[in-house]
Amino acid sequence: MSQHDAVTIRCWQLTGETALEDMVLGVDERAVRDGVNVLSSDDFDACLAIVVCRIGPNFYAHLSQVAGHYKGDASGIWDRSRGSGAPEGTAYEIKPLTRIHRVPEALIGPDSPEGIAVSHRVAVMHYLLDMG
Repeated sequence: MSQHDAVTIRCWQLTGETALEDMVLGVDERAVRDGVNVLSSDDFDACLAIVVCRIGPNFYAHLSQVAGHYKGDASGIWDRSRGSGAPEGTAYEIKPLTRIHRVPEALIGPDSPEGIAVSHRVAVMHYLLDMG
């Protein structure tokens, strides 16, 4: 199996009081951004994105396919946010595969700087796909 046959699941994490609002703005514009994920053109299409945020005790997430670099002006996406918007970084175009759902904390797993630990991403992906 060549590396192009493999699908990677990456995690984009939004933080702050308006994280859920910022997630909705990103879904509306089919875009995601953070300061962590940097992809090359080889990664597109074979990369799934779990976009996650935590509001109080609840986690919210959606699953998308990463289609490429965002072609518009990404600064205009999150400037409608009441907060700081998505973190600075490279913006990518996404094709949402699921709606935003609350995800049980047990599925999220241990605290991870990337939002969801690599060991838990497949379980979260299946949960989101099952929820639709």
